[in-house]
Amino acid sequence: MNRLHRQLAALRAARRRLAARRAPTAPDRVLPARLVLRLDDGDLPARIDAGGPPLTPARWRVLLVQAIDRLGPVEVTLQAPRSAGSPLAAELLRFVHRLDCATVLVTDGPGVDLDKARELWDSGLGLVRVRLGGVSAETHRAVVGSDLDDAVGALQALSRARDQRRAAGRIEVVLPWRGPAAEELRAVVGFARQAGADGFRLDAPWRSADIPADPEALDGLDAIAPGFDHTPAGCIDELHAMAAHGDGGPGIPRDVAPARRRRWRCTVGGERLELHARGALYCCPFKEPISTDLAGTDLPEAWAAAGLHLQAIARCPRACAHSELAPRPILALP
Repeated sequence: MNRLHRQLAALRAARRRLAARRAPTAPDRVLPARLVLRLDDGDLPARIDAGGPPLTPARWRVLLVQAIDRLGPVEVTLQAPRSAGSPLAAELLRFVHRLDCATVLVTDGPGVDLDKARELWDSGLGLVRVRLGGVSAETHRAVVGSDLDDAVGALQALSRARDQRRAAGRIEVVLPWRGPAAEELRAVVGFARQAGADGFRLDAPWRSADIPADPEALDGLDAIAPGFDHTPAGCIDELHAMAAHGDGGPGIPRDVAPARRRRWRCTVGGERLELHARGALYCCPFKEPISTDLAGTDLPEAWAAAGLHLQAIARCPRACAHSELAPRPILALP
């Protein structure tokens, strides 16, 4: 997608996000600004009730065409913490790239060696986010729940393959802010620079539990990573609030959220639409899915029944800071 197309897509997304602030609950009035493809449950906060067989590649393509026919070219995020090395990941990235969509991949690294990294960049990958919880195996596993060698190997392979392919895509290291994450923050930033990443960001947890109670680490982030830190300022404010008011629920209670999040009802219904590998469709993973049968139901038909899901989101008393749920800057380019 050329720069003009990206700017037009960003303006369309901005309009949708402004509309989402009104939290409409009628499906025919909602056009989500982002599409999320969930290949595995590696980082989900709760089990999604979608016990059907995995969607076939052919079925994924049908659903993607239906989604983009309705939404237009939108940013597509492939959530594949454990599955980025699968043939399906590269196939889906290639398909949505051909549909003029900006592409994002989130991974913990398993299966991403040099050959797979080359394939991912060749598929049109625009941004990859590698989750790294620390530079020691114990800390990384406590924060992310996976093997450190997988994340480090993937990060190095992606950087090397990008240079070889002269790809224009970006690499970010993401540190989920939970458990002992603060202990190795400075080391993670240093390693990310050394490994060839373009930036670093903190990510709020899905639930306000096990938050590091270390405000100095959050407030000193600019000094640790000047010009390298991509964490939105609003995320830092909300991480402080989660540390102070964490009750183990999604995000934090809305009445103690930063003022900008108290003014509006939750916008996630107009922000994102997620397709799960086992056939579930939802905007928010904490609410009952819109559908659990995308294997046998076309997307327009499933979305027409989204009213109850959107109403539950509009009534939600929580404010979430996780990057997949929190509102994005209105005029940010994809």
